[in-house]
Amino acid sequence: MSKEEHYPPIHAKEKFHCPHCGVYAKQRWSHLSAVGDVHTNRYYDSNIKGLTQISSNLVEEWSISICEHCNGMIIWKGKTIIYPKEIQVAKPNTDLNADIQEDYLEAANVLSDSPRSAAAILRLALQKLCKQLGEKGENINEDIAALVKKGLNPTIQKSLDALRITGNNAVHPGELDLKEDAGRVMKLFGLVNFIAEKMLTEPKEINSFYEELPEGAKKAVEKRDK
Repeated sequence: MSKEEHYPPIHAKEKFHCPHCGVYAKQRWSHLSAVGDVHTNRYYDSNIKGLTQISSNLVEEWSISICEHCNGMIIWKGKTIIYPKEIQVAKPNTDLNADIQEDYLEAANVLSDSPRSAAAILRLALQKLCKQLGEKGENINEDIAALVKKGLNPTIQKSLDALRITGNNAVHPGELDLKEDAGRVMKLFGLVNFIAEKMLTEPKEINSFYEELPEGAKKAVEKRDK
């Protein structure tokens, strides 16, 4: 999965990444109306019996957007999404192992309610990521040190340590008050995808391109390197 700009849902915007399908798509907007009828169950397959008779527009702060790609419905109160549960970050890199992607999405789902919980879950995801990168996955600090000895890019090392330290402070409060700094936690999701892009996706794409070279050319390279 190559890196792409992520545009989270913003009220009244014409386009953004849909929280249902994840596609950057155009949105149709409308204000909501409340419509009910004591005889509704005669005309609709409703599980609500004896609805109060009412037909009126809701106050302007209630609105709805519908994704033109998947027809997914988003309900807004003011500028806040009421439904579905808003995921404010980009989707996880698909080259991450499935269980890491699950942790990433779980962290995204609790981000708005508890930044500390999201950071702690991402730290667990980081531990699993170190294992996917060939380390033991038992001690993150030792795994990062082992990767550094193997020639890890300093930028990747800083990203790994930023994830490790922030996630650790979420469990053992230190100098960072994550309850007051949700924006910092949000950046951790970008670090996870950045690390995956550099350590998993790019090498895979380069290897794939190299394997498509003529056999004679590859043998010449092997001979040169010997």
